[in-house]
Amino acid sequence: METGGSVPPDRHEARAMLHAAKEAEEQTRNPPLPWRFFIAQAVLVTVICWAQILPINPARVVTAVGFIAIAGVGMRWVFTRPGYGIVWPDGPAAFPFMMALLVSVGVPAVLAIGFGASWLWFIAGISGGATTLEMGRRYRRATARV
Repeated sequence: METGGSVPPDRHEARAMLHAAKEAEEQTRNPPLPWRFFIAQAVLVTVICWAQILPINPARVVTAVGFIAIAGVGMRWVFTRPGYGIVWPDGPAAFPFMMALLVSVGVPAVLAIGFGASWLWFIAGISGGATTLEMGRRYRRATARV
């Protein structure tokens, strides 16, 4: 597969090089993530939602610490990986998850705030955690390295 010489690669070698480059990019862009990453994210989303039932000051503390933890876990497992430096995730692949999470947490949250029905925060937490675990299952299946 050497291209430094005077003989250009044949069609088969060129396709093999392009395939190897595409596979390397895919592995960099969509790293294999362990289940514990998705479990941690699901627990954090659920705890943040459920904390909204608490009095205002504890709710703020739990929310702030929870968001910092979500960002920290995400930075550790997704954005900064040994051997790659800082990597930006695959936006088109992450978009469905972000929309599903926005709907599954956002709709109950808006209803909870709008109607003063604090029990809807439990629904937001459960649906947010379940959405995170389901998207984690789909992600792991889609990025399975054989």
